[in-house]
Amino acid sequence: MTKLTFPDLVIFDLDGTLVDSAGDIQVAANNTFEELDLPEQPLNQIKRWIGGGAQVFVEQALEYFGKPEWFEQTYRLFMQFYRALPADRTVMFDGVQTLLDQLKQSGVKMAVVSNKPHELIGPIIKHLKLDDYFELVLGGDSLAEKKPSPEPLLHVCRELKVEPNKCWMVGDSSKDAEAAVNAKMPFVGVTYGYALNPSDIRPQGVKHTVVDSLEQLTPLISVERDAYA
Repeated sequence: MTKLTFPDLVIFDLDGTLVDSAGDIQVAANNTFEELDLPEQPLNQIKRWIGGGAQVFVEQALEYFGKPEWFEQTYRLFMQFYRALPADRTVMFDGVQTLLDQLKQSGVKMAVVSNKPHELIGPIIKHLKLDDYFELVLGGDSLAEKKPSPEPLLHVCRELKVEPNKCWMVGDSSKDAEAAVNAKMPFVGVTYGYALNPSDIRPQGVKHTVVDSLEQLTPLISVERDAYA
């Protein structure tokens, strides 16, 4: 594990990092495909399209089907189905609650930066009773740019008055890692998410570490902040 200093702020990706949302996305996607007479897709295929936000998800699916010209109708249907049940099957990954509680107890600020449309994030956070943990939540449509642009991460830093090198970005994809590198922010990659290539979460150019569970980070978080000053 690369030596990471005690953070003043931890920014989390959502899908594939804090929560396993693939089941709900699969239901919305397959309901959409059924409406369009396209074949239903297994969970492992759905996971390959997660990470860039809803628009990118639909674009990749339609590219797979050879129907890129169907975007407008497909996106509208997908969002309709996903809005109806955004958190029915979504659960937190093992180890997430432990780390969030430790961070909160230690006075570390927390935020979420996802590429998912902002309107879908709130229902998930509320369903999982995580409302009180995050000081700021950004979706892929909250700003003009989204990950891998560094702007969402830097926006959070500015809003919460924390320098990027005093933060951790925690994510499961190349977009998360690239955003951290572009923001010059230490990165924590998680192996249990939706990334297909292990090298995606081992970026060059910033301090980083890779964990199999967020619970592995708890030894780096202590109520005694001075231990890591």
